[in-house]
Amino acid sequence: MGEMIVSHEPWDFLNSVLRFRDDDSQFWWDRTGRMFSQLLKHAGYSAQEQYRELNFYSLFVAPELGPAPDRHGNVGRWRSPGTPDSTPIDFSWEWGRRDDRATVRYSFEPIGPLAGTPSDPLNSHATDDWIAKLRQQNMVPGLDLEWYDHFTRHILPRGDDDDDTGRTSKTADRFVEETTPKAGTVVALDIEKTGPVMKMYIYPGLKAEELGITNLELVERAIRGLPADQLASLGAEPLLEFLREGTRRYDFETGILAIDCLAPRDARIKVYVRARHTTLEYMMDCITLGGRLDMSGEALGDLRAFWETFLAAAPDVLAAEAPGRASPGFYYTLGCGRPISPKVYISPQYFCASDADVLRRLRGFFATRRTDRMMDSYEQAMVDIFGRKTLESRCGSHYYVGCALAKGELRVVTYLSPQSFDCERDRINSRKP
Repeated sequence: MGEMIVSHEPWDFLNSVLRFRDDDSQFWWDRTGRMFSQLLKHAGYSAQEQYRELNFYSLFVAPELGPAPDRHGNVGRWRSPGTPDSTPIDFSWEWGRRDDRATVRYSFEPIGPLAGTPSDPLNSHATDDWIAKLRQQNMVPGLDLEWYDHFTRHILPRGDDDDDTGRTSKTADRFVEETTPKAGTVVALDIEKTGPVMKMYIYPGLKAEELGITNLELVERAIRGLPADQLASLGAEPLLEFLREGTRRYDFETGILAIDCLAPRDARIKVYVRARHTTLEYMMDCITLGGRLDMSGEALGDLRAFWETFLAAAPDVLAAEAPGRASPGFYYTLGCGRPISPKVYISPQYFCASDADVLRRLRGFFATRRTDRMMDSYEQAMVDIFGRKTLESRCGSHYYVGCALAKGELRVVTYLSPQSFDCERDRINSRKP
C-alpha cells in the first residue's frame, strides 16, 4: 500500500479543504489563487503570511471576480477593462532593494451579479457593496472613505441622474479600446503586516464626456474641490501646471485618478497620464515636471537604462493606430506635506517578442545592479505559473513594468496579468481533435 503524500505548502493545504458555493468563485480561486500563492512563496513570504493572505483572498476576492469563462473560454456579460484579455484581477511584484524580499500586491474590479445587464449596465454597485462587507467585519484597519466619497462623487456619473440604457449604449459604442474604461472603479490592496491597505482607481472618461470637458479638467476640478486645508497641504499646483503643459506638448491622455482609502492626512492621490512619445527627452521632461523637480545621481542613470531596456528600438512617436496601452506613461503622487513623486510605466507587450523576452531584458538590466537570487526566484515563479511554452509563445503576463526613484535607488515593479481568459481558450483548443 502506497504512502499518503502530505504537502506542507499553504496553497496545497487550503486548496484541499476549501470548496466554493458556485463554479465561478471556484474557477477564480483555482486559477488566480494559485498564481497568488506562487508569487507569495517565491517572493519570500513566510508560511504564516501565505496562509493569512490566501485565506483573505479566498473569502473576499475570488468570489467577487464575476462569471468564469464560458465553454469557449470567452468573457461573460462584463468585460473588465483592466487587463488585455479582460481578466478582472492583476498582481504586482515590487523588487526589493538589493536582495530584500519582494512585495506582492494585487488590484481587481469587483463585478456584481447584474453587471452588464439593464439593471446594472456599468457595474456601478459592486465596489460599494464590497467595501461595506469589509467594513462590517473590520477587515481593513484604518479604512477611511472621506476621499473615496469625495472623488467618486466628482468623477463618476450619478446613476440616479442618467438614463442607464443610453449610458450603456454610449459606453459600448465608444469604447476606444478594450483596455481603456470610460468609468468605474478598481480596488487595489497593499499587503501590510497589520492588514491590507485599500486603494481605489477611478476612471474619469464618461463623466468628462457628459460634461463636455477633458479628463484632466475633471480630475483638476475634483482635486480643487477638496477642503481648502487639504488642498493647500498637497502642494498640487506644480503638477497641475505641468499636466496642462504636457497635454499641449505631448497630447497627454489622463486616464486614472487613484487614492488611498486612509485618513486624508495619511493618504495619497495619484494621477496617471500617458502619451505616444518614447524618447529619453520625453521621459526626462516628464520625470522632472518640465524641470520643476531636481533629479540627479546614479539612480537617474538607472532610470535611463530601464527606459532603454524596453524602448531603445521604439520609434520616437508611436503610430496613430497603436493602442493606447502602448503609450509609455507616468503617474504622479501627491500627499499631504510630501513632495511630488513621479513614476514611469511601460507596456512590454508592444515592444517585446514574448514574456520570455521580458524576463531576459529584466535579467540584463539587473545584472550589474543586484545578485541573481531574486531574478531567479521571479523567473521560477513565472515558469511555475505559466509554463515555459506560454512564456515563449506570447507577451501577455507582463502587461506593465514600472519604476521610480526612491531614497536614491530605482524601485522596479512588474505588473502581471493571470491571462485567465486567454489561458482558458488555450486549454480548450488543446483538447480539440
